[in-house]
Amino acid sequence: MTESTLSNRRIHVVGATRGMGRGIAAALAEAGASVLAIGRSGDELTQLREATGVDVRAGDASEATFVSNVFDDDPPDGVVIVAGARPALGPLSSYAWESFCAPWETDVKVAFHWLQQALRRPSPQGRHVVVFSSAAARSGSPLSGGYAGAKQTQRFMCKYAAGEARARELALNVQCVMPMLNPNTGLGAAAVRAYAQQAGEDEGEFVRKRFGETPLSPEIAGREIAQLMGDPKMHSVPEFLLMGEGLRALL
Repeated sequence: MTESTLSNRRIHVVGATRGMGRGIAAALAEAGASVLAIGRSGDELTQLREATGVDVRAGDASEATFVSNVFDDDPPDGVVIVAGARPALGPLSSYAWESFCAPWETDVKVAFHWLQQALRRPSPQGRHVVVFSSAAARSGSPLSGGYAGAKQTQRFMCKYAAGEARARELALNVQCVMPMLNPNTGLGAAAVRAYAQQAGEDEGEFVRKRFGETPLSPEIAGREIAQLMGDPKMHSVPEFLLMGEGLRALL
Protein backbone atom coordinates (compact mmCIF):
# COMPACT_ATOMS: atom_id res chain seq x y z
CA MET A 1 0.00 0.00 0.00
CA THR A 2 1.35 3.43 -0.91
CA GLU A 3 0.77 6.54 1.13
CA SER A 4 -1.48 7.93 -1.61
CA THR A 5 -3.92 5.01 -1.36
CA LEU A 6 -5.83 6.62 1.52
CA SER A 7 -5.05 10.25 0.79
CA ASN A 8 -8.09 12.54 0.74
CA ARG A 9 -10.14 9.85 2.50
CA ARG A 10 -11.86 11.03 5.68
CA ILE A 11 -11.99 8.12 8.12
CA HIS A 12 -13.63 8.14 11.54
CA VAL A 13 -12.15 5.79 14.14
CA VAL A 14 -14.76 5.20 16.83
CA GLY A 15 -13.17 4.21 20.12
CA ALA A 16 -9.72 5.63 19.41
CA THR A 17 -8.51 6.63 22.86
CA ARG A 18 -6.66 3.43 23.69
CA GLY A 19 -5.77 -0.09 22.60
CA MET A 20 -6.49 -1.20 19.08
CA GLY A 21 -8.55 1.88 18.26
CA ARG A 22 -5.60 4.12 19.05
CA GLY A 23 -3.25 1.94 17.00
CA ILE A 24 -5.65 2.01 14.05
CA ALA A 25 -6.07 5.80 14.16
CA ALA A 26 -2.30 6.28 14.18
CA ALA A 27 -1.70 3.81 11.36
CA LEU A 28 -4.41 5.29 9.14
CA ALA A 29 -2.98 8.78 9.62
CA GLU A 30 0.51 7.52 8.80
CA ALA A 31 -0.90 5.90 5.63
CA GLY A 32 -2.18 9.27 4.46
CA ALA A 33 -5.82 9.27 5.57
CA SER A 34 -7.50 12.25 7.18
CA VAL A 35 -8.54 10.77 10.53
CA LEU A 36 -11.15 11.85 13.04
CA ALA A 37 -10.52 10.00 16.31
CA ILE A 38 -13.64 9.66 18.46
CA GLY A 39 -13.79 8.66 22.11
CA ARG A 40 -15.09 9.57 25.55
CA SER A 41 -11.85 10.83 27.10
CA GLY A 42 -10.87 14.34 26.06
CA ASP A 43 -7.47 14.08 27.75
CA GLU A 44 -6.55 10.87 25.94
CA LEU A 45 -7.78 12.27 22.64
CA THR A 46 -5.62 15.35 23.15
CA GLN A 47 -2.59 13.12 23.72
CA LEU A 48 -3.42 11.18 20.56
CA ARG A 49 -3.75 14.39 18.54
CA GLU A 50 -0.41 15.67 19.81
CA ALA A 51 1.29 12.35 19.01
CA THR A 52 -0.20 11.73 15.57
CA GLY A 53 -1.79 14.92 14.24
CA VAL A 54 -5.25 13.39 13.88
CA ASP A 55 -8.43 15.40 14.46
CA VAL A 56 -10.38 14.46 17.58
CA ARG A 57 -13.93 14.64 18.87
CA ALA A 58 -15.05 13.67 22.37
CA GLY A 59 -18.48 12.23 23.01
CA ASP A 60 -20.58 9.14 23.64
CA ALA A 61 -20.50 7.09 20.43
CA SER A 62 -23.45 5.00 21.63
CA GLU A 63 -25.81 7.99 21.65
CA ALA A 64 -27.92 8.47 18.52
CA THR A 65 -27.84 12.29 18.63
CA PHE A 66 -24.05 12.40 18.90
CA VAL A 67 -23.65 10.03 15.94
CA SER A 68 -26.13 12.00 13.83
CA ASN A 69 -24.32 15.25 14.66
CA VAL A 70 -20.97 13.78 13.64
CA PHE A 71 -22.39 12.73 10.26
CA ASP A 72 -23.88 16.21 9.85
CA ASP A 73 -20.68 18.04 10.72
CA ASP A 74 -18.08 15.75 9.20
CA PRO A 75 -19.41 13.12 6.74
CA PRO A 76 -16.95 10.21 6.58
CA ASP A 77 -15.66 8.24 3.62
CA GLY A 78 -14.85 5.42 5.99
CA VAL A 79 -15.65 4.39 9.57
CA VAL A 80 -13.81 1.91 11.79
CA ILE A 81 -15.89 0.96 14.85
CA VAL A 82 -13.74 -0.34 17.69
CA ALA A 83 -15.54 1.13 20.73
CA GLY A 84 -16.82 -1.22 23.38
CA ALA A 85 -17.29 -1.81 27.08
CA ARG A 86 -14.71 -3.71 29.07
CA PRO A 87 -16.60 -6.75 30.39
CA ALA A 88 -16.43 -7.87 33.97
CA LEU A 89 -14.55 -11.13 34.19
CA GLY A 90 -15.96 -14.05 36.13
CA PRO A 91 -18.15 -17.14 35.86
CA LEU A 92 -21.81 -16.77 34.96
CA SER A 93 -22.89 -17.16 38.59
CA SER A 94 -20.95 -14.04 39.60
CA TYR A 95 -22.74 -11.59 37.27
CA ALA A 96 -25.57 -9.19 37.94
CA TRP A 97 -27.90 -8.73 34.99
CA GLU A 98 -26.66 -5.18 34.45
CA SER A 99 -23.00 -6.18 34.22
CA PHE A 100 -23.86 -9.17 32.05
CA CYS A 101 -25.61 -6.85 29.57
CA ALA A 102 -22.95 -4.11 29.50
CA PRO A 103 -21.51 -5.15 26.09
CA TRP A 104 -25.01 -5.00 24.60
CA GLU A 105 -25.53 -1.47 25.91
CA THR A 106 -22.22 -0.28 24.48
CA ASP A 107 -20.71 -2.50 21.75
CA VAL A 108 -24.00 -3.42 20.06
CA LYS A 109 -25.53 0.03 20.54
CA VAL A 110 -22.50 1.78 19.02
CA ALA A 111 -22.55 -0.47 15.95
CA PHE A 112 -26.32 -0.06 15.64
CA HIS A 113 -26.27 3.73 15.51
CA TRP A 114 -23.24 4.06 13.22
CA LEU A 115 -24.48 1.45 10.77
CA GLN A 116 -27.90 3.10 10.73
CA GLN A 117 -26.41 6.47 9.87
CA ALA A 118 -24.27 4.93 7.13
CA LEU A 119 -27.40 3.37 5.61
CA ARG A 120 -29.57 6.46 6.01
CA ARG A 121 -27.02 8.86 4.55
CA PRO A 122 -25.71 7.39 1.31
CA SER A 123 -22.46 8.80 -0.01
CA PRO A 124 -22.21 9.25 -3.80
CA GLN A 125 -18.45 8.56 -3.59
CA GLY A 126 -19.00 5.38 -1.60
CA ARG A 127 -18.43 4.64 2.05
CA HIS A 128 -16.54 1.84 3.80
CA VAL A 129 -17.50 0.69 7.31
CA VAL A 130 -15.43 -1.82 9.31
CA VAL A 131 -16.92 -3.14 12.55
CA PHE A 132 -14.71 -4.79 15.16
CA SER A 133 -16.47 -7.80 16.63
CA SER A 134 -14.36 -10.47 18.35
CA ALA A 135 -13.14 -14.01 17.84
CA ALA A 136 -15.30 -14.73 20.89
CA ALA A 137 -18.27 -14.51 18.51
CA ARG A 138 -17.09 -17.79 17.00
CA SER A 139 -16.02 -19.72 20.09
CA GLY A 140 -17.68 -18.12 23.11
CA SER A 141 -16.14 -16.44 26.12
CA PRO A 142 -17.36 -18.05 29.36
CA LEU A 143 -15.75 -15.53 31.73
CA SER A 144 -17.08 -12.38 30.05
CA GLY A 145 -20.83 -12.54 30.54
CA GLY A 146 -22.80 -11.31 27.53
CA TYR A 147 -19.69 -10.26 25.59
CA ALA A 148 -19.57 -13.15 23.10
CA GLY A 149 -23.28 -12.87 22.37
CA ALA A 150 -22.97 -9.13 21.83
CA LYS A 151 -20.06 -9.65 19.47
CA GLN A 152 -22.03 -12.26 17.52
CA THR A 153 -24.86 -9.76 17.22
CA GLN A 154 -22.44 -7.19 15.80
CA ARG A 155 -21.44 -9.82 13.28
CA PHE A 156 -25.08 -10.33 12.27
CA MET A 157 -25.61 -6.57 12.06
CA CYS A 158 -22.78 -6.28 9.54
CA LYS A 159 -24.47 -8.93 7.38
CA TYR A 160 -27.83 -7.17 7.70
CA ALA A 161 -26.36 -3.78 6.78
CA ALA A 162 -24.40 -5.21 3.85
CA GLY A 163 -27.53 -6.96 2.58
CA GLU A 164 -29.60 -3.80 2.85
CA ALA A 165 -26.93 -1.81 1.04
CA ARG A 166 -26.93 -4.32 -1.83
CA ALA A 167 -30.72 -4.36 -2.04
CA ARG A 168 -30.86 -0.57 -2.17
CA GLU A 169 -27.86 -0.38 -4.50
CA LEU A 170 -25.97 1.88 -2.10
CA ALA A 171 -22.28 2.53 -2.53
CA LEU A 172 -21.65 1.18 0.97
CA ASN A 173 -19.22 -1.60 1.86
CA VAL A 174 -19.57 -3.18 5.32
CA GLN A 175 -17.02 -5.62 6.72
CA CYS A 176 -16.60 -7.36 10.06
CA VAL A 177 -13.21 -7.96 11.72
CA MET A 178 -12.87 -10.41 14.61
CA PRO A 179 -9.67 -9.92 16.60
CA MET A 180 -8.18 -12.70 18.65
CA LEU A 181 -7.63 -12.32 22.37
CA ASN A 182 -4.26 -10.70 23.05
CA PRO A 183 -2.21 -9.47 26.03
CA ASN A 184 -1.31 -6.10 24.47
CA THR A 185 -4.39 -4.05 25.36
CA GLY A 186 -5.97 -3.34 28.73
CA LEU A 187 -9.05 -5.41 27.93
CA GLY A 188 -7.00 -8.26 26.47
CA ALA A 189 -4.47 -8.37 29.30
CA ALA A 190 -7.23 -8.65 31.92
CA ALA A 191 -8.91 -11.44 29.97
CA VAL A 192 -5.64 -13.32 29.44
CA ARG A 193 -4.96 -13.10 33.16
CA ALA A 194 -8.40 -14.46 34.03
CA TYR A 195 -8.31 -17.33 31.52
CA ALA A 196 -4.74 -18.27 32.40
CA GLN A 197 -5.71 -18.42 36.07
CA GLN A 198 -8.74 -20.55 35.22
CA ALA A 199 -6.49 -22.94 33.27
CA GLY A 200 -3.87 -23.00 36.05
CA GLU A 201 -1.17 -21.74 33.67
CA ASP A 202 1.44 -19.03 33.66
CA GLU A 203 0.22 -16.05 31.62
CA GLY A 204 3.20 -16.09 29.27
CA GLU A 205 2.84 -19.79 28.59
CA PHE A 206 -0.92 -19.40 28.12
CA VAL A 207 -0.31 -16.76 25.45
CA ARG A 208 2.42 -18.73 23.67
CA LYS A 209 0.36 -21.93 23.55
CA ARG A 210 -2.71 -20.24 22.13
CA PHE A 211 -1.43 -17.29 20.13
CA GLY A 212 2.18 -18.08 19.25
CA GLU A 213 5.27 -15.94 19.67
CA THR A 214 3.68 -12.86 18.07
CA PRO A 215 0.23 -12.22 19.53
CA LEU A 216 -1.97 -9.46 18.19
CA SER A 217 -1.11 -5.89 19.20
CA PRO A 218 -2.46 -2.37 18.49
CA GLU A 219 0.41 -1.82 16.04
CA ILE A 220 -0.42 -4.99 14.10
CA ALA A 221 -4.13 -4.10 14.11
CA GLY A 222 -3.34 -0.63 12.80
CA ARG A 223 -1.16 -1.93 9.99
CA GLU A 224 -3.73 -4.51 8.92
CA ILE A 225 -6.72 -2.17 9.00
CA ALA A 226 -4.83 0.47 7.02
CA GLN A 227 -4.14 -2.25 4.45
CA LEU A 228 -7.79 -3.35 4.44
CA MET A 229 -9.15 0.18 4.06
CA GLY A 230 -6.72 0.99 1.29
CA ASP A 231 -6.79 -2.18 -0.82
CA PRO A 232 -9.92 -2.55 -3.01
CA LYS A 233 -9.05 -6.19 -3.68
CA MET A 234 -9.87 -6.94 -0.03
CA HIS A 235 -13.23 -5.16 0.00
CA SER A 236 -15.29 -8.09 -1.30
CA VAL A 237 -14.55 -10.27 1.75
CA PRO A 238 -17.31 -9.88 4.36
CA GLU A 239 -15.43 -11.15 7.43
CA PHE A 240 -11.87 -11.46 8.67
CA LEU A 241 -10.18 -13.02 11.67
CA LEU A 242 -7.41 -10.73 12.99
CA MET A 243 -4.39 -12.46 14.54
CA GLY A 244 -0.77 -11.64 15.21
CA GLU A 245 -0.01 -12.97 11.73
CA GLY A 246 -2.48 -10.49 10.24
CA LEU A 247 -5.94 -10.68 8.67
CA ARG A 248 -7.35 -14.01 7.56
CA ALA A 249 -10.41 -14.02 5.32
CA LEU A 250 -13.39 -16.07 6.51
CA LEU A 251 -15.29 -17.31 3.48
